[in-house]
Amino acid sequence: MVACIRTVADKLEKAGLRVLINAEDNIVELSLRRTADPLKARRVLYGALNGLEPFFTVYLKGVPFCFMPDAWDHALYRARAGAVYARVAACAACRLNAFCPGLEKNGVFYTDLRGELSPVLAAPDELVIELTKKCNLNCRVCSSARRGEELSFRELCGVLRQAKKTGVRNIRFTGGEPFLSKELLPALKEAKELGFYTLVNTNAAAGGQRLLKQAASLIDNLLVSMQGRDERTESEATRTPGLFHKKLDNIRSLKAGGIKVLRLGTVISSDLLENFSAYYKLAGRIKARIWELYRPMTAGGAAGKEGFRPGPEDLKRLSRSLASLKAASPRVLIANPVPLCLVPAAERKNFLGAAFDDGHTRLVYDPRGFFKPSYYIDTELGASLKKAWGSRFLKTLGGFDYLPGRCGTCRDLLKCLGGSRAQAAASGAGCFAPDPWMPRQKPPADRA
Repeated sequence: MVACIRTVADKLEKAGLRVLINAEDNIVELSLRRTADPLKARRVLYGALNGLEPFFTVYLKGVPFCFMPDAWDHALYRARAGAVYARVAACAACRLNAFCPGLEKNGVFYTDLRGELSPVLAAPDELVIELTKKCNLNCRVCSSARRGEELSFRELCGVLRQAKKTGVRNIRFTGGEPFLSKELLPALKEAKELGFYTLVNTNAAAGGQRLLKQAASLIDNLLVSMQGRDERTESEATRTPGLFHKKLDNIRSLKAGGIKVLRLGTVISSDLLENFSAYYKLAGRIKARIWELYRPMTAGGAAGKEGFRPGPEDLKRLSRSLASLKAASPRVLIANPVPLCLVPAAERKNFLGAAFDDGHTRLVYDPRGFFKPSYYIDTELGASLKKAWGSRFLKTLGGFDYLPGRCGTCRDLLKCLGGSRAQAAASGAGCFAPDPWMPRQKPPADRA
């Protein structure tokens, strides 16, 4: 691997980039040389990120967030002592406005590249639409209330038009179970006609073969909930017997129908912790591109539900298991918020962090008729997507003033984001309290 990254580094350096490799901690730090053409280097940087991320934590040093707005969480950008900063037009719409110092007045980004900069997350990157609250399963750890609300096609079209006008790029349909909604197929067709990248979350145990085949051709990215490793454990987790093999058959049908990206998602349970290799083998047999593991987001906070009560030590053990994997496929990630200071720097490449939760980069539309920060935070942000994205709740979320002081100097702040706001609320202290898994003492400094 070191020889491989060295070859990549040589190519990057020829493009005017400086490359620092810390192989022990699986870290690559990239920055621009003064002689580099910034716009050419930016194209190279985006390609480098895509290639390096599965193997390293990649940092971009010295470039403002707006220079690479789709890679803002990689940027190490803080105010330098003695430097003078100024704001530009793009700053007004930038989600990181309260966190960013601005542009150095004597730097190339301010003097020559102001017209090439784009605000970070001027709109949500993704909108999640809960088509229905109905579900054919009764999963023990599910956060979705089994109610009867469903979204009408008329309301759905209105939400999609708002998303298009606001600048959203990705639309995710979920539930409950979206394949129980008669609006799923029309919703997918409408979303594709509007030019959205489409994602669907499903348990893959509902819907007939005809519907599955029709939907597959309209889905760009499919996430299948897989809570067991065999018939017995899947039945126990979902409290619905006899569907495991149907699920596997339906996954095959969806793949044959043209699904471009297949992911599996599993909530971390006692059984998974004790039988990780069996779950991993199942994910490999299904040939998922990515297998996502989730910290349980339960109303009981740290207490959780029987069989779904992992703690920080369990997370550390699971992280070590991921670090020991030799195969490249499927890629296994811990995909929702945890404080990253719980694990060594070398293992953090296997964490997605908190960006996709709590309202950081996406919102959820509830069939009761309002936008909310996430599946797990029911705070009503109103019926206007634009106003919801500019709400006081999300402005507070993006200011980071609620995080412990030591988070402000952490290189992984924009990936970790202080852990889970939903679990902070579930602990009884409110959304902007510390994550209950946040270490009380400052962890040892990572090797730079």
